[in-house]
Amino acid sequence: MPSARQVVVTVATGKFAERLDNTFTSFAQNPSMELHAFIIGEKLPERRAPGIHYHLEPPDPSFSHEMRDIYYRRFLFVDKLDAEYALIVDNSDVLCLQSLPPLSDLLHGAAVAASVEHAGSRYLAGQGYTSTYVNAGVTFWHLPASLRMREEIVKRGRDCFRSVEDQLTLNEVLHTLYYDQLILLPSQYNYRAFLAPKRIRGWPTVTHLDGVMIYHNSFCIGAAKKLIPVKPKADLPDLPRDEKPLAPREQFWRKVRHRFQPHWVK
Repeated sequence: MPSARQVVVTVATGKFAERLDNTFTSFAQNPSMELHAFIIGEKLPERRAPGIHYHLEPPDPSFSHEMRDIYYRRFLFVDKLDAEYALIVDNSDVLCLQSLPPLSDLLHGAAVAASVEHAGSRYLAGQGYTSTYVNAGVTFWHLPASLRMREEIVKRGRDCFRSVEDQLTLNEVLHTLYYDQLILLPSQYNYRAFLAPKRIRGWPTVTHLDGVMIYHNSFCIGAAKKLIPVKPKADLPDLPRDEKPLAPREQFWRKVRHRFQPHWVK
């Protein structure tokens, strides 16, 4: 039985269409997945990266902004490829660090899969609140099963301009109407942390990318490339072994020391 057709898709315009080799071609390490770039504009870029299939699409002014045109229409461009599974990624800041498993394995029979945003606790219309607000820059789809939800996301985005982004609409639709068709993937499939010494208030900062499958942070792409190849899994350090049960006073001071270790992202 032939394997299902899988594609990795991005959408770009202007100068970003000329430099897809900076990050998007990193997905070429997955030989079973075709790379497709939809270019919104009047012509295809003069500088084209080998291994990418380019498609030209005219702008759609009904979205009111170039970025909204990209953010929303990518969810429907994928239907032009006659594929069963699609991974949709941002065009300039998403880097594949390791070979990915088949998309069907990641979806586990669901219609859509994504990773939770670095700050996943949000209010939203419809359901009212979610602790699993997903990032829209890396999304996995079973195309036949997800067509209706993708159409609803695009329609809702086209109907009302609220900001120049698509995540809010995506999350409203998924978490209100289709949460039972959503798989949440671990952060390794859309890793958003900054690499030290770079720090931004409210975002996590880490010292390595071992174990990460897909890295997504525009500020640290250059630094991330210097860490390739990464280890398949991060090292888990051993804890010091207690030689005996701790007395209440020892437990108290142990808890105090533990409390002052970093836990929350601030």
